Amino acid sequence: MQSTTGQFFGTSQISHDYLHAFEKVADFFSADFKDVEAYKTLAEKTDRVKRPFRRELQHILLQQAEVFSCNDQTKENITKLGDPDTLAVVTGQQTGLFGGPLYTLYKALTTIKLADELSARLDRPVVPVFYLVSEDHDFAEVQWAGIVNKSNTFQKKTFAPEHLPQRQPVAEILLDGSIEGLLSDVHSATTGTEFKEEVLAKLAECYRSGASFSLAFARWFSLLLANFGVILLDAFDVRLKPLVKDVFARELDEQITEKTIAETNTHLESAGYHTQLVVQNNRPAVFILKNGRHSLERTDKGYKNLDSQEILSFHELVAQPHLLSPKAALRPIVQDTLLPTIAYVGGPGEIAYWAQLKGVYQAFELPMPAVVPRASFTLIEPKIKRHLDKFGLSAQQVIAGQEEGGQTVLRSLVPEETTQKIQHSRESIIREIKSLGETIVPVDPTLASLVDKTKSSIEKQLQSLEQRMLKSVQDREQVVLAQWQAVVENLLPEGKLQERQVSALPFLIKYHWAFVDTIYQHIDLTNFTHSIVEL
Repeated sequence: MQSTTGQFFGTSQISHDYLHAFEKVADFFSADFKDVEAYKTLAEKTDRVKRPFRRELQHILLQQAEVFSCNDQTKENITKLGDPDTLAVVTGQQTGLFGGPLYTLYKALTTIKLADELSARLDRPVVPVFYLVSEDHDFAEVQWAGIVNKSNTFQKKTFAPEHLPQRQPVAEILLDGSIEGLLSDVHSATTGTEFKEEVLAKLAECYRSGASFSLAFARWFSLLLANFGVILLDAFDVRLKPLVKDVFARELDEQITEKTIAETNTHLESAGYHTQLVVQNNRPAVFILKNGRHSLERTDKGYKNLDSQEILSFHELVAQPHLLSPKAALRPIVQDTLLPTIAYVGGPGEIAYWAQLKGVYQAFELPMPAVVPRASFTLIEPKIKRHLDKFGLSAQQVIAGQEEGGQTVLRSLVPEETTQKIQHSRESIIREIKSLGETIVPVDPTLASLVDKTKSSIEKQLQSLEQRMLKSVQDREQVVLAQWQAVVENLLPEGKLQERQVSALPFLIKYHWAFVDTIYQHIDLTNFTHSIVEL
């Protein structure tokens, strides 16, 4: 079952307009993702871009696929990339622990389904590519995985290596012996099922001591998506850097992102939209990979490494592309220089920052792909559905207003005649006070404010009385409240959407590898709002 709750949770105004009123934001994007004909035009523009390194890229990706233990279907799609007739649908994400939050999987599966649809629509090969953001250095964002344990409590399981240098790319962070303790902790915390041992054994094969953090992710994702032929591209591979060194050179020399995004930001703000990507003067959208991943600052003498204060010349930097890494504003350009990208699949935050990139694409003489929203789900398991039915609430109501839902549950524990009596008494007393005021005020108008204060005071006392009664019920009815808490922990862990907090792991333990196929079947490329899926 799939039902819609409305727009993405926490969607910005520009993302909302992109989804529902494209004409308002058309100037900031290359195409309306809902326009079928737009993809034909984008395909023609993509075909005109020269990519003389297609065969070299193909060779690198095939070698990466061997390391990631990808299957033959993935290798076939990599081989197709060597053909100038082949296009790509791309998504990308940080390499989160145990596959990251659910939305990472949703992005990959949306990309796969869109690639299949565009291949049929355009009558030419279109392959899905997942760009591993393995150069990212914000380890705190990726070192945890969320689960709902066997007690229906949300927990974050965190990998904390003994040694963690600051600003180190996740591709350089190695799993140490503590990963075994973390896997054991996950085993103890999760529900026992017929699939649990197999799933956790496969997870342990990927996440083993000595493997890099991003390599473990790639192997795990390769296993989860084995039936779909998705290509995994590891951005940290030094062999890719010479293929895009001209991108780095132009960004360093011409200050492209700084100039174009600043100009676009002015237009966005004048149109009433916020800006997400911040540009700083004399800061190219390029990091240097030396003892971590650090920003560069343009000076009269050259480019300063803001970590070591070392000054490097333009020629020194360009001659060592393996030491360069794109910032968020430049990553799509690197990605689409390498790949014949016709569409990019992203979440609401990504849609917002892609609105700042059209000028960057134009400056680099690349066609900007269509930006397609990923699938967005909240998953409802049978036990949670039974609780919701008992409380007379829908998942949509819980997501829309957690506190109001809790009050509804508490009131459901009070006999109906009691709540009716309280309501009747409140209305009767307020009515009598109002009538008394209408009698007193004509005699002495100065008493009007006192009457209002009395009315307000009595209303508060009655409300306090009701709250005290509800609190008494709460203390007595722990079982029911535990059921309500289970609903909240499953649907809104830590007050956030399930897809942003919980990993696929607890669902794989319960539903096996078929869980991935189930999600894929529920993806509807015509529905770009948040949906409820009952498992």
